[in-house]
Amino acid sequence: SGRALRKLREEREIAKIEAQDSEEDEEEVDDRKTGGAFLAMMDDSSSDEEESMELDDDRSDSIDKVILLREENVDSGMAKSHTTTDNNKTGEEDLDALLAEFKNTDESLPVNPHASQDYVSWFQDIIDNFDPRDLDFEFVTRSNLNVGGSAVQEQNASSNSNSRRSRQTCLFGQPREGWGRPPHYIGGGIGMESYENEKGQSLPLFPYNLKVVDSDDDAKRNWMHFRNWYKFNYSDTYKKKLDVYKEIQQTGDVNALALFIADNPFVPEALLQLSKVAYQTNRKQEGFTLLLRSLWTYECSSLNNFSPHEKARFFLDSNLKENKPFFETLLQLVKVSSIAGCMRTALAASRYLLAMDPLRDPTGVLLVMDCYALSTMQKEHDVFLIKMVESDKIQLYYEDKEIGNPVGKLLDLPNWAYSYALALYRLEKPNGSQSSFVGKTTSTEALVSAIQTFPFIVEQLLVKSDQDVFGRSMETDWPTLLNSLRSMGSHPNDNSNYDAVVYHASKCACDLVSKIFVERNCTLWAGNEVLKWLYNAAVEAIARGEKQALSPSAALQRYSSIDPQIFDTRERLLPDEANPLDPTLLEMCLVVDQNRRRFLRRGDRVGQPNPLDLLENQARNHAGGLALRGGAVQEIDPDSPMLEVFLQSMLPWNHVEGFLHPDDELCTGKAKCIRQAH
Repeated sequence: SGRALRKLREEREIAKIEAQDSEEDEEEVDDRKTGGAFLAMMDDSSSDEEESMELDDDRSDSIDKVILLREENVDSGMAKSHTTTDNNKTGEEDLDALLAEFKNTDESLPVNPHASQDYVSWFQDIIDNFDPRDLDFEFVTRSNLNVGGSAVQEQNASSNSNSRRSRQTCLFGQPREGWGRPPHYIGGGIGMESYENEKGQSLPLFPYNLKVVDSDDDAKRNWMHFRNWYKFNYSDTYKKKLDVYKEIQQTGDVNALALFIADNPFVPEALLQLSKVAYQTNRKQEGFTLLLRSLWTYECSSLNNFSPHEKARFFLDSNLKENKPFFETLLQLVKVSSIAGCMRTALAASRYLLAMDPLRDPTGVLLVMDCYALSTMQKEHDVFLIKMVESDKIQLYYEDKEIGNPVGKLLDLPNWAYSYALALYRLEKPNGSQSSFVGKTTSTEALVSAIQTFPFIVEQLLVKSDQDVFGRSMETDWPTLLNSLRSMGSHPNDNSNYDAVVYHASKCACDLVSKIFVERNCTLWAGNEVLKWLYNAAVEAIARGEKQALSPSAALQRYSSIDPQIFDTRERLLPDEANPLDPTLLEMCLVVDQNRRRFLRRGDRVGQPNPLDLLENQARNHAGGLALRGGAVQEIDPDSPMLEVFLQSMLPWNHVEGFLHPDDELCTGKAKCIRQAH
């Protein structure tokens, strides 16, 4: 309204007058400073009083001006209320002038080019309807066991928003008692930084340097901005710890690794390695605790605005050595959750992984994500699977200049082709008089297309689920049907663009993906209704006959190096007689105590003295004429009690670790004298 605009204008005038008064005061103070200390002493108190009175008079005059302006505005407003329509037009012109004035002042303000924009990401379908609580393995396990009955479910449903807000700092689960917060980058730990704050950092190249969409809208190509890419940073202290861990890793000594973790409880790479060993020795509880601590370390090291599970526009380059361990840790969480039957956590962790690097999929979660979505038996996850396919925003990129960097779609993967049809079939089941979901195509059409493209999977599913593929009944005739499907699987030799090398490489990758799919999804296709639907779709695919089996997409070759053991349905255990891990040392790793004495000494990292250091000390002593007397042969741990260190250091064959031995100092002094003489 006009009254509000006039009030704003008066407030701005008062602010301008006060700013001018403050500037005049500063100028007078500067004049006094330039006059020197002598002139300041010569001034008497009367001048100060006169100046203060003048300032008060100026301020009172300015306030009187503002009051007069207010009275004039009030009088003009009262006069305008009794005028004709012509005066109303002049009032509207005054309002327009006031609005134009405020618009000009607002446009003159500086605009932050890096202000956050609330736009929808191109990859938003990956984390659509994502529940962060699903990343908590223990929470999902309790909810699956239905501890507390329906009352707990109603309580969780009523406080859904509050629980999400409270778990922002504990995304992967509550830390154990006594852990505390791991050291940050400044304290000798791990930190995180955006590419925008780091000079010389370049964005990942292929395929993020390609124009994968037709529009140049930033909302669709947000991966091209530096502010959306992050990386973990290692401090110098953490790098030294990591070097020690790599030396222990080369020796293969698991007990030395346990001692290292007891001394350094927040090294995620070492925690992940020992967690895998604990799972292989059938110590699942201890292995999960170590895995949770590794995730807790990464969570505390991340920036507050790094949240791929909320907005799919925060990316990590998986090729950087600092980021790669985080991907491996999340992949281990996917494997552990799927083996334990916690499919919600496995699906949530897979979506989290894919959201951080969606165009490359470095961990290969697209090979099993469909299985996790279908295994949860929840409608929202079936809808998620369908949207992922129908949006056509997740594509398969494979970098090979010899074959032209092929690009594929999700339906080029055998598992997604069949799982997409099964998700449609579930949602097309009649709910009353109408179907509960309508997609871009029907489930039968999607399954017929999948069978025509990958006909050999039908027989593999039947064999893996222990179905009778040699018998006949009144409804099914599997032997005849499978013979027809085998004939459809012949490769198209008559294709003019046929390349035998590319075809066989793509076929091997397709067989690997199909093997993982059949191993994981065979139980989902074992129902009687699903088998009958599969049989009818296969009969229709053979009856059409105009579309032969196509060659696998060359983009599948990017999964040719995937280890299928990563997605096993069970953990491979070591025999009891070959268990190298000491249970006592494993228990020490579970307790975080920063003040206890170190178990693994710096000079004796793997339990044996370094032979290179011994030879170097022997050669140095021999050069200094100390071969008969010999040097120090035993080191003293500086973490021992002070009196013990003092008494042991008095013996000539001992020296404190980290300090130069007197014999070495003598040799160094003699060497310096010899160099100076020459």
